Amino acid sequence: MTRDRAMIVQFMDGTKTTFTFPAQEANSFGSTLLIEELVHSPFLLVEVDGALLMYPVANIKSIQLTNLTGEGQAVTPKGLIRGASVAR
Repeated sequence: MTRDRAMIVQFMDGTKTTFTFPAQEANSFGSTLLIEELVHSPFLLVEVDGALLMYPVANIKSIQLTNLTGEGQAVTPKGLIRGASVAR
């Protein structure tokens, strides 16, 4: 069973939008390249119900991606810090 991935986009004005989507690549290497491409793009591009949404990354405070593991492999972009906790 394939789990949907989730992406929470927190904008500079305090609003946020949540997207769910299926795996975009068949393997972790492809997913890693997709994330690295996202990091270097001036826009976050999301296709929703046949419409293209374009968010300038300058207006984005943070992006949270969940459920990135699958098929026994985890997405491992360069520089990823694993096992962290948020200090409160």
